[in-house]
Amino acid sequence: MDVLSLSWKSSTGRLVILHLFIILSHCQAPPSASLPVRITVPSPWQSVPLSQGDLGLLFTNSSPFTSTQSLLVFPPSGTTSKPLLRATFGSYTVTQVMSEPIPPLTSPLTASLLSKGVVKEMEADRGERFRVRVLFHMRGDVNRGTCVTLHAFKQTEEQKASCITQPPFGLCVVTLTFPNDWFEPAQNTEANLDQTFKQRYISRNRSRSRSRKRRHPHMPAGHRARPDQIQLYYSSFGILSIKTGPPRCVEDTVEQSERKLLYIGPVGLEDQEINKTKQSPACLDTKAEEKFWLDSNVLIVYSKGPVPAGQPIRVSVNLRGNYSEESLTIRLKVKKGLLSLEVHPVTHSDLWMVNVEQTTGSKHDVVSIITRSTGTLPDRTGTSALSQISCLSFEALHRNFGTAMTVSASWWVEYSTRKFYISPHGAVTSFFSFTDREVVGIAPITESNTIINTAILTSEPVSLPVIVLAVGIDGKVSDLTTAVKCHSANEDIVKVSHDCSVVFVDGSESGRGSICVELEFSLGTLSGSLCLAVWTPVVPLRVSLSDSVLSPISGWNYYSENGCEPVYQRSTVQILAQFSAQSAAQGGQPTYMLGSPDWFVDVTELVRDWLRIENPYIAALDKQKHLIGLKPGLTSLYVVSSQWDGVLGRANVIVTSEPVTPADLSVQLVGGLGLSVNPSPSHPSVVTATVNAHNTLYNHGQEASISVWIQFNDDSAILMSAFNEVPYTLRLSSLAESVVAVTPAPSQRILAQGDGGGPLVKAELLVSSCDPASNHVELEAIHKASEAKRLAKGSGWIRVNLNMDFWPIGSEETNFEMHDVTDMLVDSNSDLYDDFEDHDSTVNATSDYDSGNDIFKRKNVEQAVLIPNHEENAVYLSPGVEKERKEVKTADRQVEIGIGAVLSLLCLSSLLFLVNCLPCALREQRYRERREGNVKDTVEEEPGEEQEENRQEEKQCRAVITGNNDKMEIQ
Repeated sequence: MDVLSLSWKSSTGRLVILHLFIILSHCQAPPSASLPVRITVPSPWQSVPLSQGDLGLLFTNSSPFTSTQSLLVFPPSGTTSKPLLRATFGSYTVTQVMSEPIPPLTSPLTASLLSKGVVKEMEADRGERFRVRVLFHMRGDVNRGTCVTLHAFKQTEEQKASCITQPPFGLCVVTLTFPNDWFEPAQNTEANLDQTFKQRYISRNRSRSRSRKRRHPHMPAGHRARPDQIQLYYSSFGILSIKTGPPRCVEDTVEQSERKLLYIGPVGLEDQEINKTKQSPACLDTKAEEKFWLDSNVLIVYSKGPVPAGQPIRVSVNLRGNYSEESLTIRLKVKKGLLSLEVHPVTHSDLWMVNVEQTTGSKHDVVSIITRSTGTLPDRTGTSALSQISCLSFEALHRNFGTAMTVSASWWVEYSTRKFYISPHGAVTSFFSFTDREVVGIAPITESNTIINTAILTSEPVSLPVIVLAVGIDGKVSDLTTAVKCHSANEDIVKVSHDCSVVFVDGSESGRGSICVELEFSLGTLSGSLCLAVWTPVVPLRVSLSDSVLSPISGWNYYSENGCEPVYQRSTVQILAQFSAQSAAQGGQPTYMLGSPDWFVDVTELVRDWLRIENPYIAALDKQKHLIGLKPGLTSLYVVSSQWDGVLGRANVIVTSEPVTPADLSVQLVGGLGLSVNPSPSHPSVVTATVNAHNTLYNHGQEASISVWIQFNDDSAILMSAFNEVPYTLRLSSLAESVVAVTPAPSQRILAQGDGGGPLVKAELLVSSCDPASNHVELEAIHKASEAKRLAKGSGWIRVNLNMDFWPIGSEETNFEMHDVTDMLVDSNSDLYDDFEDHDSTVNATSDYDSGNDIFKRKNVEQAVLIPNHEENAVYLSPGVEKERKEVKTADRQVEIGIGAVLSLLCLSSLLFLVNCLPCALREQRYRERREGNVKDTVEEEPGEEQEENRQEEKQCRAVITGNNDKMEIQ
């Protein structure tokens, strides 16, 4: 029984391994030569190449005459033009314009709330008015206006107002006035609620379905339970033609069910109470205050502003009541010629004797507040612990400073009893803001609200310009970027420059992105925020190699300064990165830039200068960043960063001593390109470009572009241009000079001469060789005796069609199929091509390859591609060759179908074998365990009905196993 069980297990394991090997061998297709075409998007558009990393070779559309590339396209600011895509291969270039404009990566319309809540304003004729103002910014084509509507909802009521964006920035401001009863006390609101419903019941009942959509728009769940707040939304529509009259919105023509409302946020009535300092009621005005401590003894309080030009900013200087020293000096430094100073009396002047002095230097004005105690004890019975020692007011000297001006002032304290004073560089800074007009709010705008942080990969900063706008009470906007103060809510994600004009990342960030990181901009009490999406690369990067095992090429070595060295295989390098950001609403879960983790950005060009080899003695990178083997060993290729200490990504590389044999040269001849561009259904900013190449020349003297791949017996292939740093010769020759001609070296060009077609361009790889035992021979003698030998060869198909009438458009023959080189030999007289090949693979490097016999044999091949009894420029299409080719394809197809059927039957039989044997094996195992247990207990029992039944099942299982083994042996 044990022997039978072991035999069954071993046979089952062998079958499983065999099936896995067969499946893997059929699923893994060897890499094929693809069309090395370059696809770009000319400026001012920008693009990055994309790749779907999980797609294998079986699911790609690349072939020797086809190349497919996905691109993420970024439109330029201020335009909605359609992008132009360009494909280049050799001397051929084709362009294609997208049929539809590409939208930006995020929504082009943004809304900025100009106040923190609803503002209460007084009008002479109408009394109190409650308003909210919102600035809208439309990116893209600013010359084409967009109608934007602001919607305000409170419980079941709606108020709305609209505006049309205007050039040059695509801006407009909506001022929405609310009914006064929206802000009545709660008891009044409840009393009038029934009356409100009675007045509006009839109109709402007429359009119940539409009003439901209006009364219950989508909003975050946290705001639905706040009936006292007002919820703000906005929507956008097109406008009627300006030529027919003044621009107006077409919102009324759009069904409410088709409107898409975008959420801004909740607002309430602003708190009008001012938190004033009780110690200085006579010094400060009624505006909001800013306060800060210079140290543990001195407190500065000043009006936050901004104040209109011509009005002063009041500053209160306060000293702690329990201060016991006799004197101190408080100094203030501002830029020269900006502010004028005025000193006001204070209520506690009997406690301190204060002298204010102002000195002017070359660049700054310094105000010194010299304070000495009068000896009178302060009154400590009150609740106040501060004593005001000085009240100052500053006023702007200039009135014409633009929209706004902010003056920075540095404060510090000097004590007479202390030897060291506080340095002005370590002082506390305050900001005094002035405006030359009434400003109701500020709002920052950018060309995009997205930053892709590639600085982590390249160490080069990525920046985004910012403009901060001031909005007047009349709705006019002006630039005040230089006057505002700003900061980032998280500098580990994004930073803002000191002058607030640029938002940037420099690579020193933590590597964690954000869907919305806040940037705050302020001018006194006015503030505005900017929400940016920052996408960062996911580490580790995906490092892909076309060949991770590099071997020496058999028969190819050369002399160098180190002696005779073998030539190793090359590998191309591709670096792919995913970009993600975290969302607080999703609990910190990553969100991917293109909505799916399947999309990767090709960052190979970005990190090209940051590729390193762990062991440079085993492998190296050439100037084209191809990976080259140097000597056998194991090493790694990794991506580094100057900002981070770790490695961003790596790939293992094996360099072996087992040589590989060159197979054939794959020659691609191209006479023209075709380009098709289609938008991706997965993302509106992604396009897929497909380039199709053909190998037909239509004009006399037209040049064919060429690319040559070298293939090896390990199923790897690479362009011959990867070996440019190694001496070799790629010789091209024509097999029918009346059809195509090849110009002499070094600049070999393939030119059309006459009608014809076939594998007419022959390519040969000629290399030199050396003997590793002759390393000590002088190099000059070695080069003189060096001989070149042919390492690999191949042919490329080309067709010349100069007579357009002979090839009718739309005929079957004009659809010239592109076949693999091995399928396109001259089968009608195959010995001609074999006779043309040199039987001696080694030729002298200085001799002329075109010998007399070769010319004679080339003439035979030429006759094979030209029609007999016709002129040499007549087109040859042999019906026999075409028929034979079709028959060969049919036979190959039948063989493939037969092999597939055999493999399917083998899989099915193995599956049935496992299904039959598994229950028997389980029963046998249970029976064996039961029998062993009976032996240990030394209990002798007569075989019962159950044991007899198990024995019968055991016999049946043995019979099944024996029968299946016999069947397998027969098969």
